[in-house]
Amino acid sequence: MTKDQTHRDRATDLGVVRINNEAIATIASIAAMEVKGVHKMGGGLTKTIYQALFRKSGVRGVKIQLKDSEVKLIVSIVVEYGVDIPRIADEVQDNTKKAVERMAGLVLSEVDVVVESVHGPDESARGKG
Repeated sequence: MTKDQTHRDRATDLGVVRINNEAIATIASIAAMEVKGVHKMGGGLTKTIYQALFRKSGVRGVKIQLKDSEVKLIVSIVVEYGVDIPRIADEVQDNTKKAVERMAGLVLSEVDVVVESVHGPDESARGKG
């Protein structure tokens, strides 16, 4: 197993099926963005620069941790101003867990949500009145 694949291999009559972590992270990212009130995925500038310098692939805002037989996701988001942050975080957890488990056949032990920032109204919109 490489660190780019989940710990779960599924043997078939024709061979082995492995799911790349980037595929799982993409599923999680799309599921998080489906929640109304999520502005964008987090990850920040530091992570983007680090990935560019060290040629790390990955989906912005999703980290996968594998420990023993458990899969944990850490999903970082930026929410819209004025939303109920605890409710949005709960919905992101639920939607992400359901999507990953349904599509990848994995059982997630945890889905942690990190709200990195709040996206406010654009400066140009505030000046109009």
